[in-house]
Parts: sequence; C-alpha cells; structure tokens
Amino acid sequence: MAKLAKPDVLRAVFTQEKSLPDVSRPLQANGELVVSLRHGVILRTLRPDFAKGVKVMPLVRTPPRPSDVEARIGYLIQSVLAADYEPLSELFAATGEQGPARLRLRLVPRSDELRKVIVRIELTFGEHLEEVRVSEGSGGVIRLAFSGFAAGTALTAAELAEFEGARLR
Repeated sequence: MAKLAKPDVLRAVFTQEKSLPDVSRPLQANGELVVSLRHGVILRTLRPDFAKGVKVMPLVRTPPRPSDVEARIGYLIQSVLAADYEPLSELFAATGEQGPARLRLRLVPRSDELRKVIVRIELTFGEHLEEVRVSEGSGGVIRLAFSGFAAGTALTAAELAEFEGARLR
C-alpha cells in the first residue's frame, strides 16, 4: 500500500455499473472524479442525462458517529480514494494478492449485520485505485472503474467553490 501514489489532487474519469439479479442489462453511469487530500471528493455524474449531478463530500477528519450511516459511508469512500485504508479495518477483514503491477484486496464485513448489506468488496490497484466491486446481500453487484488519472497540486477556483459551498450547507 505504501507504493500507491498520493498526489495532493487526483482527477480521473469513472464508469459505474450496477447489476441487479432480475434485470438483464446493468445500469450504467459515467462521470468525473476529483480527490483532494486537503478538501475531500467531488463526484460529477455526466451520463445518463437523468442521473447528471454533482456530489461533494468535504473531507471528514474524524470518524462520524456509528449511528450516522451516510456520514460513515462517505468517510470510508473518502478514506479509500485518499489511499487511507485504516478506517476500513474497523469494519472489514482483508486478504490480498500482490502482483508485479497490481494489488488486489478482498474485504469481508466483520459483523453479521453488515454482511446482510455487503457480502464483500474487492479493490484493484495499479498506481491508483482502479476498480471497486461491491457484492451486495441482495444479489446486486456495483462496479466502479477509474481511469484517465491526472495528478496535480491545486484545485481550480470552481472546485474550491464547490467544497466551500458544501462546507457551508
């Protein structure tokens, strides 16, 4: 894990697919991702048109209360995207495989309660997190693939404004 790049700002594109047991074709969405180690995560869904939107997750510096499920999920997502895997160990047991250019982690929930919702999470890394696959207790599978990585040192003025707006809400 120490070999993974941790730039101040990382931009990427993403494709999300959700397969449901009773639906023949997966639901798909595409967009852009911005991860800032100082500010948090911006997720812009660009397609399909009905799903267009921006989700801004300001950086959470301390773990939220266990009863605040949405905040805890946001905290875990931010942690993974910022290459901080410590918070995952609280909820998941991990096994992994290291290849010459890839690292694969398999996360299994520690609690029976969480296993009802998430059966397992598989993470694939190259220099950055490239794929997340979540197998749900309902039989659905969510796959997020990241590509087109561009590391930087600063956010744009518009991105800073998005974080500021989210912080004030």
